[in-house]
Amino acid sequence: MSGPATSRPNAFPVYLLGLASWFVPLGIQMVLFPWLVAVVLHMDAFAVGVAQAAIMAPSLLFLPLGGLVADRGNPRRLLLLYHALYAMPPLALALVLMMEGGLSYPLLIAYGVVAGSIGAFAVPTRDALLPALAQGNLARAVALATALQFGGQLLGIAFASSADRFGPIPLLLLHAALVLLGCLAVWRLPDPPPHTPADHPGFWRSVGEGVSAAARSDQIWPVMLLNLGVGIFYVGPFMALLPLAVRDNYHGGAQELAYVNLAFWAATILAAMAFAALARRFTLRGRLIGIAVAAGSVVLVALASLPPFPVFVALNFIWGLGAGITMTQSRTVIQIVAPATHRARLMSLFQLGLGGGGPIGALITGTICSIWGLQVAMLVPAFAMMVLIAVVLARSRIWSMRTVE
Repeated sequence: MSGPATSRPNAFPVYLLGLASWFVPLGIQMVLFPWLVAVVLHMDAFAVGVAQAAIMAPSLLFLPLGGLVADRGNPRRLLLLYHALYAMPPLALALVLMMEGGLSYPLLIAYGVVAGSIGAFAVPTRDALLPALAQGNLARAVALATALQFGGQLLGIAFASSADRFGPIPLLLLHAALVLLGCLAVWRLPDPPPHTPADHPGFWRSVGEGVSAAARSDQIWPVMLLNLGVGIFYVGPFMALLPLAVRDNYHGGAQELAYVNLAFWAATILAAMAFAALARRFTLRGRLIGIAVAAGSVVLVALASLPPFPVFVALNFIWGLGAGITMTQSRTVIQIVAPATHRARLMSLFQLGLGGGGPIGALITGTICSIWGLQVAMLVPAFAMMVLIAVVLARSRIWSMRTVE
C-alpha cells in the first residue's frame, strides 16, 4: 500500500513518467484529430471550428468539477481511473475505422466530447499531486513538469506526422497503449497527505469559493484573466485556424501540420527547460507573463500575413517561446500562492481559461474565417488580446509583483 508522499524521495521521476504517458498520446491527438476533420473528411472552416470546440468544450463543464473532486478525494487513485478511461476513445475509434466507411463527422464530434471530458478531470487531479512530490523546489518542479508535458506532446506530434503514410489506426492503437502503460507509473506513486476532515459545501458553492480565492489574491486574478485571454484569443485560433492555413494556403497535409506543431512545442519546451534551470533567479513572474503574452499578439499579426511556409513555421517557434514562458510562470504563481485547501480548484480554473476559452475562440475565429477569410480571423484575436493586456496592466500590479516560495 502506498504511504505518504514524503516517504518516497524518488516519487517525482515516477510522476514525470506518468505525465509523459498522458501527453505523448495527447500530442498524437492534437495532429490526428484536426487532420481527420480537415484533410480526410474535407470539412469547411466552420465545421473544423465546431470539431475543435467539441474536444475543448467539456472543460467548461468538467474542469471545476474535476478540481473539486481532486480537492476532496485521493488524487492518485482518481488519476489511475482516468488513465484507464482515456484509453477507451482511441480504441473505439480504431475499431470503427477498421470497418470500411466507418469514419464520419458526428463520430469525431462524439470522440472529441468523450476524450475532452476525461482530460478535464485528469488535469487538475495531476496538478494537485505535484506540490507533495516537488521536494522543496516547487518552481523547478513546475518548470520540469511543464517541459515534459510539452516534450511528450512534441513526441506525439512527431508520431502523428506519419498519418499520411500509415493512416490513423496504428496511431490510435499507440495512443491507447501508452495511456494504459501510464497506469503502472500512477500506481507506483505514493498517496498524498490526507485532507483535514471538514464539512464540504455543495458543488456551486465550492466552485464559488475557488473563484473568490482567486479574486482576493492580487497575484492570482491578473494571471487568471490573462490566461483566459490566451485561451480565447490564442488557443482557439491555434487549434482552428492553423490547420486551415496549412491546408488552404500552403496546400499541406499531416506532415506540414506536424512541422508547425513541432516548431511551436519545441520552442515551448526550450523555454520551460530554461526556467527549470533558472527557476529561483526570477521573482518578477508577472512581468515575464505580460511580456510573453504581448509578444504572442505581435506574432499572430505576423502570421495573418500568411508568409512563405518556412517563415510561418519560424513564427510559430517564436510563439512557442512565449507560450513556454507564460505557462511555466503562470502555473508557478498559482501553485505558490494558492492555499493547499483550494489548490486543485484554482488550478482547474487556470486550466479552464485554456481549455474553456479555447472552444470559444475556435468557434469565434472559425465563424469569422468562414465569413471574412483567414487573415481577418487571425487579426481580430490579436488586437483583442492587445486590449486585454492594456487593461490588466492598468488595473493590476502584475508588472511589479514578486512571487517567491
